[in-house]
Amino acid sequence: MHIVNKLYAQITTVGCLLLLTVSVLFAQISETEKAAIEQAAPTQAPAQPQKMRKILVMNLNMRNKTETKGHPSTICGNYALKLMGERTGAFQITLSNDTLMFKKENLSQFDALCFLNTAGVLCQDPELRMNILDFVSSGGGFIGIHAAAATFVQWPEYWQFPAFGQMLGAYEDGGHPWKPDETIYLQIEDKNHPLTEMFPEDSFPIQDEVFQFRAPYTRDLLHILLTIDTQKTDMSPARRFLPERYHDQDFAMSWIRTYGKGRVFYTSLGHNAHIYWNEAVLKHILSGIQFALGDLEADARPSSTLRSFNGEK
Repeated sequence: MHIVNKLYAQITTVGCLLLLTVSVLFAQISETEKAAIEQAAPTQAPAQPQKMRKILVMNLNMRNKTETKGHPSTICGNYALKLMGERTGAFQITLSNDTLMFKKENLSQFDALCFLNTAGVLCQDPELRMNILDFVSSGGGFIGIHAAAATFVQWPEYWQFPAFGQMLGAYEDGGHPWKPDETIYLQIEDKNHPLTEMFPEDSFPIQDEVFQFRAPYTRDLLHILLTIDTQKTDMSPARRFLPERYHDQDFAMSWIRTYGKGRVFYTSLGHNAHIYWNEAVLKHILSGIQFALGDLEADARPSSTLRSFNGEK
């Protein structure tokens, strides 16, 4: 794993400085958390990588053009990604919050870009922004975890870079009907899929923060994998629901899609630290990463072309 920042953007090998940086980076993880992640992290990838894959991972949080603190769980997510890549040999990660990494010559070094709990308007430069989209549409992968859907937005202006939300598949917009400490039930929408086969039950409980999505979210473009099971989850009208989501009961949690020649995986899971030591969820994320990298074949046809929302063929 590499750490890249503005002072050391040219680091390409692991030296004393880099090892020190890694040590400091993960110092905030308790031994209990590390042990839990190590216990849960997969040791085998679902697909053989075609080559050594490289992923640029970003955690940047911005508000009013100023860098701010992000989710406390992010460091657990970084450690889980690092560990899964090392154990399985499926990929290597480079961590950086430097938006100059969005230059074409920098992105060209990677097979995929991962926004793990990024949030806010990461950069204003229109060229750097478009480089992200060009990277994916030209064949790169994009992996979005939790607050990636709250990226390039800042309340109350959700449409500051609409093309990013269109590439990802949705923007977070509408608050959180269920809080991070509340139990929700997730439903496997596509039961015969390599990105859901690790879940032993069709519906299962979990605790995490939930985003709501409105346009550009549509089943006409996305292959939905996980949704809120509204038959088992508290749907009291007193909760803060978007009218359209309360009407259609469509609360997607994970999906994949193609974007030009590229592939996109997004999961809304990842607010709480314990998500990153949930064995099934880590396998789900690993499979999503391998799909985005192009190593795992998976059906990405839009859900609307395959079945109705109630699951009937």
